[in-house]
Amino acid sequence: MSHKTPTDPDSQDSVLAGFIGPGELCRQLGKTPRTVARWHARGLGPPRVRVARMILYRVDDVRAWLEAHRERRELTRARQSAGGGR
Repeated sequence: MSHKTPTDPDSQDSVLAGFIGPGELCRQLGKTPRTVARWHARGLGPPRVRVARMILYRVDDVRAWLEAHRERRELTRARQSAGGGR
């Protein structure tokens, strides 16, 4: 399934500056479209914007989502090293 976005969404004049499509998200994360779709279905993936059949991810939202996962993991490790883990 292909999702098309304008040819240069990063142009400063583009209303889509700061957004990426699913293909670019998958490429940057090294994940398949099926994995990203599964994350969305389970409420695990980054927030997305849907306009008709076009899906977009706000780059700042993806970064925040990544940061939240990093912090959670580090917090879990800190608790385990302090003896609070299972």
